[in-house]
Amino acid sequence: MQWKLAVPLALVSAGAFAEEGVTTGSFPVERRNVVTVSVPLQSLNQLSLEGERVMGEHFSVGLGVFASFTDVRSRFDEVQPGGVEGFDSGNWQLGLSPSVRFYLTGRAPQGLWVSPHLDVAVGRTTNETVVSPEVGTPPDNEPTKVWSVGGAAVVGYSVVLEPGFTVQGGVGFGARREALAYDSLTGSLNGGLEMKRIHQHAWLLTQRILLNVGWAF
Repeated sequence: MQWKLAVPLALVSAGAFAEEGVTTGSFPVERRNVVTVSVPLQSLNQLSLEGERVMGEHFSVGLGVFASFTDVRSRFDEVQPGGVEGFDSGNWQLGLSPSVRFYLTGRAPQGLWVSPHLDVAVGRTTNETVVSPEVGTPPDNEPTKVWSVGGAAVVGYSVVLEPGFTVQGGVGFGARREALAYDSLTGSLNGGLEMKRIHQHAWLLTQRILLNVGWAF
């Protein structure tokens, strides 16, 4: 009779031990994945989605996808010389942002962390002049094409609440190199004007304010 009772007691003890090992062991395996979306603070037209994978007690890797879109249509109250009624402009940008996080306090995915980021993006900007129908159609300019690559260092803090809601905040600084290609009217050899494709490069200092909300599981 005693050995019959010993078997279920052993199973219950083993289950309790396994459950305790998951939650109180040296590595919190119950939450190794985090998915968050950005709260737009710096730009209302930009949205980012980021995934984080915990690789160790104080280390994780992440990948973010970000996009921004704008569409502006402006018109004059009165038609300007040359029949100009206004301007239409648009812009879009898509990019990827791989990163790693080193947790200085707590256990990943929560606590104080530092994170180097790499940002790669491509985009396009269009600018069109709107004229009166009787004037005709102005010549179309090729859109401005933009690509950029940059990096940033971010310091932040992550909080995970039961049953998994997470909030992340941080600030950082970095640099970005942009390459642009656009059309411009330039002087020609015969003394006239011609449309020429211009290529331009620029270095920019950047700042980042991070506020993300999401779920850890």
